[in-house]
Amino acid sequence: MTTPQELKAIVSEGLLSFPVTDFDQNGDFNAKSYAARLEWLAPYGATALFAAGGTGEFFSLAPQEYSDVIRTAVQTCAGKVPILAGTGGPTRTAIAYAQEAERQGAKGVLLLPHYLTEASQDGIAAHVEQVCKSINIGVIVYNRAQSRLSADSLARLADRCPNLVGFKDG
Repeated sequence: MTTPQELKAIVSEGLLSFPVTDFDQNGDFNAKSYAARLEWLAPYGATALFAAGGTGEFFSLAPQEYSDVIRTAVQTCAGKVPILAGTGGPTRTAIAYAQEAERQGAKGVLLLPHYLTEASQDGIAAHVEQVCKSINIGVIVYNRAQSRLSADSLARLADRCPNLVGFKDG
C-alpha cells in the first residue's frame, strides 16, 4: 500500500506520464491495446502514470469504461509504477469516481476542474476538500480554467487535507 506521503515523494522525483487511452473502431475502450501501451511505457522510467486523464479520456468515458480503464492500468502496472486516476466534474460525481479509482487500486487521483462555470475560492476549496476527505489515497489538484485555487486557498487545503499531495498548474 502506497500512502499519500509516499506518493508525494514518488511524484516529486521523476517523469510523470499521461498515456492516451486506447479505443477500438467503435469508440469502445480497448483493454488489450491499452495494456500493451502501458507495458511499452514501463521501461522508460516514468515514476507514475495517469490513467483516464485530462487529455480527453476522463470526460469521454462511461462509468463502466472508467472502471475498466483504471483496473486495466492498475493490473498491468502492479509492482512497476503507481497509477493516478483522473477524476472530476461536479463534487458528487468527482467523489464517486475518486472512490471507484481507490477501489480499483489506484494510488492517487488527479482532480480535474469541477465544471464549466466559475466558482468562488471558498467553493473551489470546499469541492477539493470534499473529494480529499472521501478517499484515503493521494490527491493532486489540477489548477486550470475556471478551477483555480489561490496560493492562500491551497495552503489552507494542504493544512486540512493530509492526502492533498500535489498541485498541477494548467
